[in-house]
Amino acid sequence: MSTDVREAVGEQLAERVAQPQPEWVTPEERLLLRFYRQLDHAEQAFMRRAIEAMVRQDSPT
Repeated sequence: MSTDVREAVGEQLAERVAQPQPEWVTPEERLLLRFYRQLDHAEQAFMRRAIEAMVRQDSPT
């Protein structure tokens, strides 16, 4: 099973621009991405705030 990430491209730019290197994700990360993308805008915002709060709680200050 391939774990490469593909993103939809809505518009191509006329000039060449630097593109980020593709990142390989684990099957677990792929499931999390799929779950997150199925959420609506408000649910995604809630999840971002919750994750940011957990990161702040775990990081040394």
